Amino acid sequence: MNRKAIYIIILSALVLVVAGISRKLIRNHIPSHAVQQNEYPDIFPDYKEIVIPVNMAPLNFRINDNAKSAVVVFTNNEDDKIIVRSKSKKIRIPLRKWRSFLKKTAHGDYRVEIYARNEGRQWVRFKSWTNHVVADKIDSYIAFRHINAGYILWEKMGIYQRNLESFRQTPVLLNDRTDRNCMHCHTFCNGDPQKMLLHLRRPPSGTLIADKGEVRFFNTATKYTMSACVYPSWHPDGDLIAFSVNIIHQKFHAAGKFINSVNDAASDIVVYNVEKNMLTTTADLSTKSLETLPVWSHDGRYLYYISCTGAEKTTPDTSIKYDLLRIAYNKSDGTWGQADTLLSSGETGKSISFPELSPDGRYLIFCMSDYGYFTIYSPTSDLYIMRLDSMQYEKLPVNSEYVESFHSWSSNSKWFLFVSKRLDGLYSRVFFSYIDSTGKASKPFLLPQKDPGYYDAHVLNFNRPVFI
Repeated sequence: MNRKAIYIIILSALVLVVAGISRKLIRNHIPSHAVQQNEYPDIFPDYKEIVIPVNMAPLNFRINDNAKSAVVVFTNNEDDKIIVRSKSKKIRIPLRKWRSFLKKTAHGDYRVEIYARNEGRQWVRFKSWTNHVVADKIDSYIAFRHINAGYILWEKMGIYQRNLESFRQTPVLLNDRTDRNCMHCHTFCNGDPQKMLLHLRRPPSGTLIADKGEVRFFNTATKYTMSACVYPSWHPDGDLIAFSVNIIHQKFHAAGKFINSVNDAASDIVVYNVEKNMLTTTADLSTKSLETLPVWSHDGRYLYYISCTGAEKTTPDTSIKYDLLRIAYNKSDGTWGQADTLLSSGETGKSISFPELSPDGRYLIFCMSDYGYFTIYSPTSDLYIMRLDSMQYEKLPVNSEYVESFHSWSSNSKWFLFVSKRLDGLYSRVFFSYIDSTGKASKPFLLPQKDPGYYDAHVLNFNRPVFI
């Protein structure tokens, strides 16, 4: 036998020994005498039986059952595994291993098995579940405002961006740099982080527009409009912005399930030409009705909005209900068509708010509540989806008994996010859901955090989250 053959035999033997040791180490990480339980573990967040994108950050969680330590095994259909051993109830998945595991699992399922040791030092094995991984990526970032839930503490706020592929979160602008001004309505053109706007509401009030490194500040109030510009939507070409102009009133309630309510005494819609620094409107968008919340279609041919007719100063808040409309727009000559009502409050019995269109032009998601349009304070607010080819709509299965409100579509129209107060009824948190080829929405899952205890101590709202 020659020397080369001997080396091959020795190397093969070493590989077998190492493989055997590795299998033994893996087995040693998994309790061999655990008592099988016929129930799922109580975990937070609830990451059971969900659909996730291939590029989502690790779904770290906490075991709420009586556990002193735990072992969690993630196994895909190819028998690839991640084994996480924890000396507490918190399960933190290594980022690099998770990324590799999801890449191998794309288009398939993975199983989650939890072994927990109780105070009596006995190991139990809970009923396992499966999650599905899709290759349809989610946009890498979201942007949102952090603001206190207490109204007297509103003066500390900031606009932030969060990387969904990791846990990195950084400020875009903090209001300690703007003399504690109220900053809001951060809006991006086609999700481009280099082209955005936001408002400053206290003096010196105005709008900031950032475009590829250049930032301009201007006051959109004119003697011809009732207010400065409020709720914005970028035209997909990036040279026009539709705004509402509103006279906004806010009421605080001493009792009942509604903490406060926001309503308009008057509102219209205008269009701002970024290059010409000029505001224009049309008769159908500036009537005695309350037109607000404009949003362009992604081909730029239509402007969608909501409108309430017949509201007077003496009209009770509970009678103020909005319809969903759209109006055609011809950008080549700047002409408008006639307003068309797509869905009326008379038909639904409810008030429509926050229409948002999918970039592929197939769907429109909107809120409906008992009355008004400012749904973040309304526990009656739920999310609905409309198929734009048929104008048929239905209630989404992602709703809870608490507030479901502001939402945003991913750039590939496969994911949407929304805010919900379902965790505690007080704070708005970000949830994600997948839309399959038939338009069916998956079970929503909470924005993951590095520390599974993050939401226990975090006392700030996630306000107006959008994909970028």
